[in-house]
Amino acid sequence: MSRKAEKNKSYRGRVVAACAVVLFMIALETIYYGYHMKTNRDNILAAYKDYQSQMVSILAERLEGLGEKDMESVINEVVDISGSKWAFLIKADDIIFIKDTATTAELSNMTASGLDEYMSEQKGIVSTVAIAGSGYVVGIYADRSYVLSSYGVNDFEFYIVIAVIAAFLVLGGMVIEYAGRIGHMGRKVQRLEDELTARNEKFDEYERLTESYEEELRQKDIEPADKRSGRYYDMEVVDSLLSKSTDPELYPITFLFISVQMGDRYFSRDEIFGIMDFIKGCMESNHVTAEMSKGNFVVLMYMTDMSTAEDIRDKMLESWKRTSANEAGAEIRTELRAATDGDDPRKVFYGEEMDR
Repeated sequence: MSRKAEKNKSYRGRVVAACAVVLFMIALETIYYGYHMKTNRDNILAAYKDYQSQMVSILAERLEGLGEKDMESVINEVVDISGSKWAFLIKADDIIFIKDTATTAELSNMTASGLDEYMSEQKGIVSTVAIAGSGYVVGIYADRSYVLSSYGVNDFEFYIVIAVIAAFLVLGGMVIEYAGRIGHMGRKVQRLEDELTARNEKFDEYERLTESYEEELRQKDIEPADKRSGRYYDMEVVDSLLSKSTDPELYPITFLFISVQMGDRYFSRDEIFGIMDFIKGCMESNHVTAEMSKGNFVVLMYMTDMSTAEDIRDKMLESWKRTSANEAGAEIRTELRAATDGDDPRKVFYGEEMDR
């Protein structure tokens, strides 16, 4: 499988994982709010049934010792009649009164057992109490939807559902945004990897050409100039090394820029190589020396802080006073730049402003 295919697979995997988390959260929210809404409905219906039972008990006490007509009058006076709530009065299996006079006349053929079956089918709230010493039973029926509506439960649940839907939309938007960011970062990382791969290939090509060049010189029994000078690099190699200098273990990195002022006389190539050998001889094994241009050099001092670099620079300048090049009129000027952990070594090297 290619690297690009692996990246796409990883991207899809992260998006699927994010969607799965959101779906899981949605399921949890649905279960949580559904459970609490059902519990709230049950509690309200139970409380209303208790209230209705107390109301029927009080009504039964008022009906004690009254005739049927008087009982009907009291029931009409006490109970608020509607299509969803009404009272009834029965004796044995006969319906004496139900809801109002018109309904009683209309349902004159219905028995008390038939009324009980009807109310059971409607699954309403029914409360009954026997009137002491009379054989009559008085009761009140209330529709469940009427009770819930009167307590504002339907409106409350409506707002809860709207809030949950809004939360789902927000979570969905977050997943879309997350997927977009992952895709953008993936493309950015892919571009960086492609650039680094191209640079590595260029560096490998440079190394291959260098080895081929040395081999050709060895076959001709000629010692290469860069070997005589202790293996120095040019700016192309330095730039490639800077691109690879992001490992935290390499920090701190200090750059020692050296400019050799030749004075009025001409220095031969061998003399310049002698100066380069002198510079390299003052450095340590973890330092890389390169020639920037004629008379200008740089040392990449890996794992070297500014204080240590200053000590090495000072010892080099002290040793320079005893060289033949110094006696011939050449002078050395230096500059130190340090890149600590978190700094971009390329920006420090080229003196660019860094983002903090």
